[in-house]
Amino acid sequence: MGQSQSDEHSEASSTSTLEDEYASLNTTELQALAVQRGLPVPVAAERALLLPLLRSYDIGRRVGSGGMCSRTVSHESDPLAGRGSSKQVCSSVLSVLQKIRDAPGHMGCDIGGSLAKMVMAFPEDQAEQAEIFPEKFGTSGRCHRHLQMTLKNADQSFLLTFLSGATSQLEEAVAHLGDCRRQASEGHLVRLAQLRGSAERERSPMSPGRESEDSEGRPFARTFSSWSDEVFTSSNKAHRRMATAGGGACKFAPLFRDALRVELEPVREMRAMVDGFLLLAPSASLGTDSTGGSNELSHQDIFTINEDGTTVSRPWPEPLFPLILVIMGTGVSVLRVNSAQCGDFVRVGGTACGGGTFLGLARLLTSATSFEEALEMASWGDASNADKLVSDIYGEEGCSTLGLPGNLTASNFGKLGESVEGCCENDLARSLLQMVTQQSVLLASAHARLAGCINRVFFAGGFVDEKNVIARKSIALNFRNLGGCAYFLRHSDFLGALGSLQGALRAAGGDASPK
Repeated sequence: MGQSQSDEHSEASSTSTLEDEYASLNTTELQALAVQRGLPVPVAAERALLLPLLRSYDIGRRVGSGGMCSRTVSHESDPLAGRGSSKQVCSSVLSVLQKIRDAPGHMGCDIGGSLAKMVMAFPEDQAEQAEIFPEKFGTSGRCHRHLQMTLKNADQSFLLTFLSGATSQLEEAVAHLGDCRRQASEGHLVRLAQLRGSAERERSPMSPGRESEDSEGRPFARTFSSWSDEVFTSSNKAHRRMATAGGGACKFAPLFRDALRVELEPVREMRAMVDGFLLLAPSASLGTDSTGGSNELSHQDIFTINEDGTTVSRPWPEPLFPLILVIMGTGVSVLRVNSAQCGDFVRVGGTACGGGTFLGLARLLTSATSFEEALEMASWGDASNADKLVSDIYGEEGCSTLGLPGNLTASNFGKLGESVEGCCENDLARSLLQMVTQQSVLLASAHARLAGCINRVFFAGGFVDEKNVIARKSIALNFRNLGGCAYFLRHSDFLGALGSLQGALRAAGGDASPK
C-alpha cells in the first residue's frame, strides 16, 4: 500500500537481478560470499541452502534500510565495514574470528583494556591449521609466528600460535558480526514465510502429502526450515568455550555469546599471569594435570640487557624460588611467587604509575597521539635534559664519596623547575618513560630484598613487550644500579593467555579434542 507501480517494478527488477547474479555463482563462490557477509555457514553447506540464505540476507537488509541492496555494497552501507574502517580491514578481522571459532585444539585468551591476546594450541597432527592465520589483519591484528613453540602435555604435543590485536577493534568486529547475524535472521524469517507459502501453494496440484523438492529431489521447504532452526534458534548455545583472563572476560561475555556462540569462561587474572609464567619455566613442574603428566615447552628462553644495550639470553636461575614477578600493563602489580605449587603466590605491591600513565602524560605534554608515537619520541630524547640527577646535586666527586652512581635520578623533571630551556618534547617523552620504569624498579627491588631474591626479578606485561626496547634497557640499567638483575621473557605479553590455556588443558584432562 502506498507504493507506486514504478517502485514495485523497480523492486521486483532488483530482486530478479540479485537472484540472477546468485544463480551464476558456483557453490564455492556462494560459500565464500556468505562467509564474507558474516553469515553462519555450516561445513559443506549445499547450494540449495546457500541460495535462500543469501537472498534472505538481502531481504533483511532491504527491510531494515527501506530499499533493495545490491550484492556489491558500498563501504558506508556494508555491515562488514568497521565503524570508521574499510571493508577490507573489517572483513579480514571477521575472517580471523571465524577461523578462531572453528579451529581445532584448545585456546586461552587475555582481553585487557588496550590489547587482546590469544594463544591457540593446535594438536600436532593438525599443526598446519596454524598457517591459515594471516601475519596481519585489520589495523592492529598480528599473528606472531616468531613466538611459536611446541607444548608437550601428557602424551600429546601441541603447536602454540600467538595472536594479538587492539581490544577496541575486537569489540567492534564482534559487534558487527552480531549485527550481521541479526539482519540475516530477520531476512530469513521473511524468506522462510515466503517459502512455506510457496510450498503450500505448490502442493495443491500434486498428489497428497507431496512437497516441492529441491534440485536434488529433497523436500525443499522442510530442508531449509530444519537447517534454519539449527542455525538461528540455537544462536545462544555456545559452540566453544574459551578460558579468558582480563576485564574483557566479563565485559564482553554477552557479546561473544550472541555473535560468535563462544562462551568466555573467566580466569582470575593474577593466577593466569603466574600460571603462564610457570608454564614457561622449565624447572617449574606446574601441575601435573589430571592424567598425571606435566607440561614441557620448547623455546622458553629469557634474557637480560647488558650495559652496552645488547640483549643477552640467559639460563633460568637455579634455584628459581622465591622470585618477584612484575606485571607492567596500564598499571603495575608486583607478585612474589613462592613455589610452583598452584596458587602459591601473593601480590605484595603495585603502583598506578604504569603504561597508562606514560601514554596519558605523553599526550598531554607532547604532540604524540599514540603509544607508538610516544615511544618514537622517547627514542630520540635525553631524559637528563629534564631530570635532575644525583651528579647534578653532589657532583661526580661527591657521588664517588657517597658510593652512588652519578646517573641515578634524584628528581623526575627536576630541572624544569629551574628552566625549560634546552628541553624538547622528545626529552619530555624520555623522562616520562624513565619515571614510569623507575617506579617499578624501586618497588620490585625493595620487595626482592625482603624476599631474598634480588637476582630473581622478572618483568613482564604489555608495557615491556618486544616493541618497547627503551623501557627494557631503562629497567635493566636502573636495576643493575641497585645491585640486582632484571630478566625479561620473549612471551612477555602473553602470560595471561598462556595461563588461561593452562587452565583449559587442565580442565580437559589431556583431551585435546575440540569441544
